[in-house]
Amino acid sequence: MNVERLHRILVDIDKELKKEKIVTLLQQVRDHLQNQVNQPNQPSHQTNLVSSLEKLYNALENSAYNDYSPSWKDIISEITGEVELGEELKLKLETILSSNAITPAKALADIKIIFTDLQNFQSSINNVLTGFKTLGIEKEDLDPGECELGYTIPRDYVENKLVELKNEIAELNFILNHISEVVTGKKQEYEVKTISSSDFLLYILIGLQVANVLSKATERILNHYKQILEIKNLRNQLKEKGVPATKTKSIETHANGIMKTEIKSIAKEIIKEHYDGENGRKNELENGLIIALNKLANRIDKGFNVEIRVEPLPEPESDDEENEEVDKEYQSKVDLINSIKESSRNIEFIETGGDSILKLSEKKPS
Repeated sequence: MNVERLHRILVDIDKELKKEKIVTLLQQVRDHLQNQVNQPNQPSHQTNLVSSLEKLYNALENSAYNDYSPSWKDIISEITGEVELGEELKLKLETILSSNAITPAKALADIKIIFTDLQNFQSSINNVLTGFKTLGIEKEDLDPGECELGYTIPRDYVENKLVELKNEIAELNFILNHISEVVTGKKQEYEVKTISSSDFLLYILIGLQVANVLSKATERILNHYKQILEIKNLRNQLKEKGVPATKTKSIETHANGIMKTEIKSIAKEIIKEHYDGENGRKNELENGLIIALNKLANRIDKGFNVEIRVEPLPEPESDDEENEEVDKEYQSKVDLINSIKESSRNIEFIETGGDSILKLSEKKPS
């Protein structure tokens, strides 16, 4: 775990807890439920409980935690243990209250534990942040309008071998460069911001246009992969029951056909939207883009993970009409950032498990 990134995450959680007043709202729920347990015939306690729950649920639904990347949530899970936030906490509270409707005392006992754990967690965050400040440990920030790609390479996949890790980084560079060449007309050098080591998790700075295309393409690949995952699980179950591979080959062919068709569609749409050059080069770029997306889909099937985070731009300082061109550029960036945020919210880590099923071509057609 990278300490500067941990610092960044803790700052965000602390800000979120204070902004939404989660601990205070949970305390109010606890107190109104306590009153109801003590005086069950007093209707005002039930009314107050319903009102406080509504406020807490709204805060949890609007929590920025819900849009955190999978790796951020993994880090939070590592340091919090049983503490839950956002919609996860809302669901837990709903389950407690619905399953203990007849015995509110049991619900109260469970909610008291949740409140104490969350209160202690917030206190611990404050202590850690104070310690970071004292020790001069910086937090890992993105500049306004800056975007980073998080790319997880499973250790098992590269067998902890340096040469295999090097090869996979080269494959990632291939994927990014083919997207970049279509979108911007040229390949780029990518700056590695951080490397975490539980799995090999690379954080790489990428441009907004590349990030926008990558996030949308990944979202669509993942949506189709969810269908393929059901097929994959069925295939793996048949293997476990001793069904020969020759008998399940048609299942694999069907799964690969689904993804192959979708990736061709994605590539054609990207080319149509972003490329306006000569047709000969257009076909070459389209083929390269298909291979790049094939590589990405194959790796998602093998447990790789993609996440994208972008930092919003500050509000413009003035509305001076003389700066119309500047305003257009600013609005264009804002639109790109919003588009990235929208699609990146739908990029989730999928537990793939079992033998991989995708074997999409990673070679240029001869």
